[in-house]
Amino acid sequence: MIDYPTIERIQSAAQIYDVVADFITLKKRGVNFVGLCPFHEDKSPSFYVSPAKNICKCFACGEGGTPLHFIMKHEQLSYADALKYLAKKYNIDVKETELTDEQKQVQGDRDAMFILNAFAQKTFTQNLFENEEGQTIGLSYFRERGFREDIIRKFQLGYALELRDSFTQTALKAGYKKNFLEKTGLTIVGNNDYLADRFRGRVMFPVHTLSGKVVAFGGRILKKEEKTAKYVNSPESEIYHKSNELYGVYFARQAMVRQDRCFLVEGYTDVISMHQAGIENVVASSGTALTIGQIRLIRRFTNNVTVLYDGDAAGIKAAVRGIDLLLEAGLNIKIVLLPDGEDPDSFSQKQSASEFHAYIQEHETDFVRFKAGLLIQDAGNDPVKKAHIITEIVDTIALIPEEIVRLVYVKECSKLLDMDERVLVRSIAKKRQEILLQKKKTLYPDPENPQEEREIPLPNPDEAPFFQPTTLLSPFEEYEKHILHYLIRYGEQILGYEQNEENSEQTALKVIDLIVFDLKGDELIFANPLYQKILDEAYERRLDKNFIPEQYFKNHPDPEISRFAVNISTDKYIESKVHSKYKKVEKESEKLLELIPYVLLNYKDAILKHRMDEMNRQIKIAQEEGNTGELAELVKQLTELWQQSKKEIALHLRERIITKI
Repeated sequence: MIDYPTIERIQSAAQIYDVVADFITLKKRGVNFVGLCPFHEDKSPSFYVSPAKNICKCFACGEGGTPLHFIMKHEQLSYADALKYLAKKYNIDVKETELTDEQKQVQGDRDAMFILNAFAQKTFTQNLFENEEGQTIGLSYFRERGFREDIIRKFQLGYALELRDSFTQTALKAGYKKNFLEKTGLTIVGNNDYLADRFRGRVMFPVHTLSGKVVAFGGRILKKEEKTAKYVNSPESEIYHKSNELYGVYFARQAMVRQDRCFLVEGYTDVISMHQAGIENVVASSGTALTIGQIRLIRRFTNNVTVLYDGDAAGIKAAVRGIDLLLEAGLNIKIVLLPDGEDPDSFSQKQSASEFHAYIQEHETDFVRFKAGLLIQDAGNDPVKKAHIITEIVDTIALIPEEIVRLVYVKECSKLLDMDERVLVRSIAKKRQEILLQKKKTLYPDPENPQEEREIPLPNPDEAPFFQPTTLLSPFEEYEKHILHYLIRYGEQILGYEQNEENSEQTALKVIDLIVFDLKGDELIFANPLYQKILDEAYERRLDKNFIPEQYFKNHPDPEISRFAVNISTDKYIESKVHSKYKKVEKESEKLLELIPYVLLNYKDAILKHRMDEMNRQIKIAQEEGNTGELAELVKQLTELWQQSKKEIALHLRERIITKI
């Protein structure tokens, strides 16, 4: 771990202009610099660099951040690796804190396994190019597939010799330990000191992490043996979890960001052939159904996924079932069917990159339409099958988090299925209610009591049938964001002094104190967990004299927090002006003592109205059901809520004795 003083030195030394100018051409515009955004296809300069604020931001796609987070995004590096990158650029020695014995053991094991995998990859590649067996069998196979040597070397392909323990003995002689050979899965260990290479007699496909380390292998046998699996993969280990890896992601990461699209295919050779054809934004699920971990990996680079299928009908139907997870994650899914007899490997070898993209553009369709068409074709005129189709389509549309997208699909599917739109709306609303109820037990830690948890209340699904599961408490989103705007931008500024009535001592009251204590005094927790995390960290660090919220959160190791802080610092309303009653135009920084209580009051009013709306809904239900006892109690509660809460909110901010500076 890099110690905090070293991190501060790196962050202080890194200058946004120097860092960004290494990758894009910048031209001076006023006090800032501007250039073409490296994160999307930018035709006119929209990427601004502010040396004064030491941040950058694209006003077209929204990407940006500090020097550290620019490097993380552009080079697809982890937080620690990006720090080391900047440290090297500015000639700063990186000091890392001492690990515990247990941490050293875990880290040591992981490092040893990665080092062993790197050795294995080099050995297999050497076998391919320098060993007679490797050249005759392995290299000949790759060349028959049409792979050029530069592509073979780029993907670090190789060959494992057929001798039972050839690689194992080579590794042992080189000083690698048997237990790590077993842990990585490179060697199978049996009774009576039996040792055998897992991948013997196979061409080898290394699997790389995002940083380019070899984390696992896939091996394909070339001989036709009935009892032998065609492909063998590394087993799960301390460093390899198949559900979190995508083949080719290391080579695709920058192209995925640049083109804002990911092509998803099935196998290793599909990825390699497409790269050779000039199409680099492609990854493979390696023949398994997509997992949540793999989807999260894709979402780091783009929300747009195009799935390529060959003409095999059975394969298509099986794959379609796994795409619901992509929809539920909010990704935009397109489907492309390749011509009969073609797969991504064979088809890309016959096309140039421009021809391939032209075919995609002409033949791609969104997933919901594709699935509906596929099911309708199978159902024919069978009414039972048609009912089953409607159920499947409803289940699929209900997974989509975006309300507008769902409504568009409802309209289109009502035409495809020849159904009344209202029937689909009601069915989807019911399904959404089931989904929301399943999520009702979603818990997050109580910041006051980390060992305890609170349940997040949900809105009524009947009143909001298309409510987004990712923003279940969205009525408060803008209020919470506005509060954090003041906390991050002005948190360290002193508003006045709080006077102790017993000893007349005065304590400086900062913006952060006013916000944090006000919210905690009413036991209010932000609906957005990210916003609550920012609030909790601000509360923990408020007594640190050197704590400057804007600087701290912009350089936060959590990219989401950093991105939020940067956006708060660059949003157009940051420099808003306030018109006073004397017609004087004042900056908002001059009116904090009035503006902050105002936004806090608005937030509490919104919560109050939400609670009252919910109570009115319950009253309506009680009236319809004729439940007079419950109705009377609800009316009483509503009246008390209105009178007491309004009074409390109105008086809340007047309780402190504050003397202006």
